[in-house]
Amino acid sequence: MGDTPAIFEGISLEKWEEFIQLEEMEEDEDALAVALTPHVLQIITFYLGTELYGIDILKVKELINYAPCTIIPNMPHFIKGMVNLRGLVIPVMDLRLRFGVGEATYHRYTVIMVVQVEGRLSGLIVDAVADVLAVPHETVQPPPDHLSPLDISFIAGVVKVRGNMVILLNPERLLAKEVLLMSSPLAEEETP
Repeated sequence: MGDTPAIFEGISLEKWEEFIQLEEMEEDEDALAVALTPHVLQIITFYLGTELYGIDILKVKELINYAPCTIIPNMPHFIKGMVNLRGLVIPVMDLRLRFGVGEATYHRYTVIMVVQVEGRLSGLIVDAVADVLAVPHETVQPPPDHLSPLDISFIAGVVKVRGNMVILLNPERLLAKEVLLMSSPLAEEETP
């Protein structure tokens, strides 16, 4: 390969062309994000107790500091109530209570993750946001099938990142229809 720097020797022509295309897209962040999407899943990770969970970042619309919710009577114990987010009423679910991982305690790191599912916003209370990570799709493993008698339908998969196991959640399955119907639908221009 004569003029090829040693660092690039052994790279296939196909990979090299892909690299060149990505280099050209660096100035156009939207095009770069679209190009990387088939290969990489971006997740926002968060803690519930000492366990690390993650959700596809494209489902998360914003993070807001925890504030007490308006209580809704006769709701399941894990529905903490509702909040008004710039004129939209959204239900708020405490994931600690939903998963039965101990009593919820709220502190300065507690966050409400606002997620969009089926054109509606809902809030998920988490102990603390950890990081935004890019993980290759091929590293995501399905949830263990031997847990099938338990309700694990809301687990999209698991991935090991930096020595930690991250449980990836599927917000569509996590938020029951009843929860979604409690939230205001988004206006047409706000849905992707």
